[in-house]
Amino acid sequence: MSLSTNKSELTLYVYPNYRSMRCVWLATELGIKSDIRIIQMDPSDSDKGKCESYRSTVHPHCTIPALVLEDEKTIIESGAICLYLADLHKRFSPGAQWTAEYYNWVVYACSTLDDMMEHIFVQWCLTHPENQDENLVKRMAYKFRDFANYFNKYMEGKSYICGDTFTAADCVIGYNIWWASTMKEGCLINDHPEIVRYLGTLQRRDAFQQTFLS
Repeated sequence: MSLSTNKSELTLYVYPNYRSMRCVWLATELGIKSDIRIIQMDPSDSDKGKCESYRSTVHPHCTIPALVLEDEKTIIESGAICLYLADLHKRFSPGAQWTAEYYNWVVYACSTLDDMMEHIFVQWCLTHPENQDENLVKRMAYKFRDFANYFNKYMEGKSYICGDTFTAADCVIGYNIWWASTMKEGCLINDHPEIVRYLGTLQRRDAFQQTFLS
């Protein structure tokens, strides 16, 4: 991803394919991506001075994403960034009847699902097979299976998290579904037809394709 040089009230720190992509996807859905100054930040950058500067001025853990507002306040959770952007632009929030599901899935994705998936990703994709912690993978895969069974049933009869209406919650948990599909040929979700169908629905959206397939 190239860096944006456009002046903007908002600055978004991102890294390709990681959780910041939720925020990029939503910004694309909102049609505001070109209005945001996007800076690619690699937390593992060998330039420690760059990381320490980012840590001291933007994000205390030197991770991504982070959204810096015009008044220099900073939002450092991807789900919170998505909720903020949806509220700010008054789009992709649910009707009152879906409010509980909307907040539940956004918070669940960020507080529970991200953690188990990160463990699986690190073991499967970043760790040499000889050094992988099989017990850890089994525990996390078992937890993911519980989620997948629950979510698969939840999505029956729904196009999106909030029924027939696309919301910011779909960018948040939809990222997790996409992420799962990229690991070991999608073995985490392949046995869950409603999840596979949901992913297909998301993949047909122009903003999804611009974010993940371009």
